[in-house]
Amino acid sequence: MWLPVIGRALSYLCMHNADMGSKTKAEKAQFLEGLGLERKDVAAMLGTTYASITELMSQAKKKKGAKKNATRKAKGR
Repeated sequence: MWLPVIGRALSYLCMHNADMGSKTKAEKAQFLEGLGLERKDVAAMLGTTYASITELMSQAKKKKGAKKNATRKAKGR
C-alpha cells in the first residue's frame, strides 16, 4: 500500500534535484514518465490534467520531429 506513495515521493525529489525548474511541463512529464510514473500521477504532480499532459507531449514530439526533418533536409543538400 505504501510503495506507490514512496515511489511518487522519490520521483518528486529526483525531479527537484535534477534542476527541472526551468524546463517546460512537457520535459518534466517526460522525465517523470521515464522514472516509471503513470501519466495520471505525472499530471497530479505537475498540477494539471491527464489530457493536458498528453497534448503537451504530443506537441513536443511533433516539434522534435520537425527539427529532425529540417536537419536531414539540410544535410541532403
